[in-house]
Amino acid sequence: MRKNKRKNYFIKRSFQYNFFIKFALLLFVEAVLIAALFLFISRGTLTTAYSSGGLVIQKTGAYFLYDFILITFAAGLSIGIAGIFVFMYLTHRIGGALYKIEKTLELVANGDFSQRVHLRDTDQLQDLKDILNQLLENTDKQVSRIRSDVEELELFIGTIPTTSDTEDLKTLISRVKMSLKDITTAD
Repeated sequence: MRKNKRKNYFIKRSFQYNFFIKFALLLFVEAVLIAALFLFISRGTLTTAYSSGGLVIQKTGAYFLYDFILITFAAGLSIGIAGIFVFMYLTHRIGGALYKIEKTLELVANGDFSQRVHLRDTDQLQDLKDILNQLLENTDKQVSRIRSDVEELELFIGTIPTTSDTEDLKTLISRVKMSLKDITTAD
């Protein structure tokens, strides 16, 4: 079995469903346009053919209409069935990546800057993942540096004799430390 194989192909159902519906609608519109173009081009023309042992002369559009509808329906049905599997697979590569990015960003939104986006090699959105991970890494380093500077400042203040100014400074540093307490970094 492959490593990191995703078992659930319906990760972002609404995204996958909407994507498939829009593409199927596009295929349907394309078939209608092809039929309309054929009927427009064939207007005013006649087609001759042998049918059931006799010669038939009929308007081209009317002669091919039944066959055209049958072929369009058969092709549309087979492409639709194949499309379901292809689109499930392709949208899974995008939907799964979006799901992982969303989950990572939810953790970051709650203050955990140690998180990184991890996608499978076959997933789409690798460039977005790289940029987000660079952003998270830079933010993680900056918050860690601020936290370290505050702790160093706190130690330094502890060496100064107590005055009212140093007490105000200690209170301010405590507030900054409380703000940074809810943020998780890798360092």
